Amino acid sequence: MVGTRHSMEEAVEIQKAFEAEFGHMEGVNGIGICLNRSGDDLALNVFVFGDEDAAKLPETFAGLDVLVDTVGKLRTL
Repeated sequence: MVGTRHSMEEAVEIQKAFEAEFGHMEGVNGIGICLNRSGDDLALNVFVFGDEDAAKLPETFAGLDVLVDTVGKLRTL
């Protein structure tokens, strides 16, 4: 990625560490990588079931912003 403070390789390693610490938490549905809100660095994108789950997560982790999307309960059809 051009113009970001962290490389994709660094972000993947940070994502793995975040998954190890928070991935098992009830309410966390998925963890990905995206651009931060200002578009100048990568961020962790965390999908959670509810707002109460989002409140349990940090705003930053190992130098990356943590952006949380509340997606509700997922179900298969």
